[in-house]
Amino acid sequence: MQKYEPVDIITPEEAGRIIHKNAEYIRAGLRAGRFNFGSAVPPEHPGGKWNYNIIKSKFLEYANLI
Repeated sequence: MQKYEPVDIITPEEAGRIIHKNAEYIRAGLRAGRFNFGSAVPPEHPGGKWNYNIIKSKFLEYANLI
């Protein structure tokens, strides 16, 4: 059986602060599939909230910080 390491994630707010953009910029890009560092999952029910998963290591690569 393959062993997996935990993956650190960050919020759209944290990602936005790092690259000096607002959180909605990050959310919109994830919903449109424009970023390769995370994903946006639509709500299961009408009126529900989107869920955002930003992989910290991939985001830091995108921002040229690692």
